[in-house]
Amino acid sequence: MDEVVISDAVKHAQEGCMNDVHRVYFRAGLLACREYMARFVESESPTIAASIRANWWPSLGADPGPPRLFTFDELTEGEYGTPGFRCKTAEEVGASVEALPIAHIFLEHGGLATGFSAELAQAADTQSDPR
Repeated sequence: MDEVVISDAVKHAQEGCMNDVHRVYFRAGLLACREYMARFVESESPTIAASIRANWWPSLGADPGPPRLFTFDELTEGEYGTPGFRCKTAEEVGASVEALPIAHIFLEHGGLATGFSAELAQAADTQSDPR
């Protein structure tokens, strides 16, 4: 029974992502952590905060910048309403860019307490429950 709950929660989370959900959420965690650490030291050392923000693992793709909401052109190509307008593919958007709003919500709203993230947390709690 527990495996079904986890599978359903992961499936639901994957439906909300263009890229593999584990890649997106891993990067969201890295982005949120990087920004949190920078904010923590910023008042005493803006230089160290800037250095923290400047560090990224190149093997994860290009640095997408600070956690934030998407801009329309990051997800689409062409002008809306014209024949060339289209949504970008997962490969064009990339897991790091897709992680930006998740990290932003986590930082700005104290975590992801609603929607599929709550389902994932509940599934993890259920899985670890020895009963």
